[in-house]
Amino acid sequence: MRLIFARRALQRRLNDLRATLDGSAVDNLAARLNRPGRDRLAAMWEVAVLYALADSGMLRSEVPLPSGSRPDAFFDNGDLRFTADITTVSDEGLDDGNPFFELSALIEKEKTKLGLPIGGVDLRVKSMDHRTVRGTRTVLRLPPRNQLGAFVRNEIVPQLRDQIRAGEWPLRVAIDSDDAGLDITINPAKSPYSQGGFAAYDVPQIKDRNPLFNALKPKAEQLRGAEGVTGVVVCDGDCAALSERQHSRNQVSAETIAEDFLRQYSSIDFVLLLTIREAQQLWPRVEPAGRRVHHILVVRAGFNAKDQLSALFAAMTGKLPKPVAMPVNGALRAREPGYDLGHHGGYQMEGKKIRISSRELMEVLAGLRTFADNGAKNVEASRRQPSRPSPVQNIFLRNLQHGQRPTAINVIKTDEDDGDDWIEFEFDEPDPAISPFS
Repeated sequence: MRLIFARRALQRRLNDLRATLDGSAVDNLAARLNRPGRDRLAAMWEVAVLYALADSGMLRSEVPLPSGSRPDAFFDNGDLRFTADITTVSDEGLDDGNPFFELSALIEKEKTKLGLPIGGVDLRVKSMDHRTVRGTRTVLRLPPRNQLGAFVRNEIVPQLRDQIRAGEWPLRVAIDSDDAGLDITINPAKSPYSQGGFAAYDVPQIKDRNPLFNALKPKAEQLRGAEGVTGVVVCDGDCAALSERQHSRNQVSAETIAEDFLRQYSSIDFVLLLTIREAQQLWPRVEPAGRRVHHILVVRAGFNAKDQLSALFAAMTGKLPKPVAMPVNGALRAREPGYDLGHHGGYQMEGKKIRISSRELMEVLAGLRTFADNGAKNVEASRRQPSRPSPVQNIFLRNLQHGQRPTAINVIKTDEDDGDDWIEFEFDEPDPAISPFS
């Protein structure tokens, strides 16, 4: 599991938060981080933001309000005091209503049952726009998610089966009905790759009808009764409104949505938007993508402490961990059990030294994999595919054939933004114990 921030960076912040928050509160955050699912990303953001606030002033968490709600943060640095709730917003609800990827997976599953090789699918889903005086909402022309399985079995599979029997290649299915609109082409010659296309249904075009506004709205009630400055910290859990994508001139920005929320709920003083930006690079990439936390501060009209908040949040953002993934990838990985790979399959050479993954070496010694697996995540599946020689294994074999044994082994530690260390082996002159006399 690889979230937006590295696991080591999160653990250090959990450790440091124990000096500020109640131990049970930190235990609860750790438990949420350990549990695969949507909430894991929300817990990650809470740990990062609470740590950054605690490092910037006095922080208390879950102090009860007269209403009974327990906001995530009460902050005071002597110059500025506020109560805020932290929320993570995603487009999961929109994804559920526009199940393109579920349809793609079901088609692949049924295609396998028909004896076709993996991939080779081109899936194009049509859309429709619901227009009102307040804006436009785009939806994909697909059956509800809970009816997709029956739709694929009853509408798509029979057509594929008939074409296979008739020897028609590539296979083509076109559906344009009240229930769905899509075009499918299956060409086994293009295996194992698939592609698809659909309209951007997650782009907000109505200020107060989108996932970001929906996440903000309940916070007004939850913060009711809080004294002084109040605000909401909104974190990106894969929400199109917070991304840099610009799809249409009618698109409503996250800043505009926050402004409309503050206009409608004047009891809230500010909204802080936190997302990740990635430096654009030409393809192919020769260096890892440069990522940073990007923040946008929006305050209500007439609020007179914007300068103090701006300075605080600029400093606070600098105390957040370095992003190692974008929200879209972090949201996907948050649902997965286990751990992401480290430097598996990688190596570094310099002179008579070679560095290999510390975690991979541990797994090799534990009998879970060999270097011939080339760092594959799913070892069993990779062994069923054509293999290629392992560079690491060949390097050690060559040294052994020359009678060279390691003369020094060192652990090369990496920082908290990494997920693995390196083990460095240094080789010297041939050892006469395993090489010819000279």
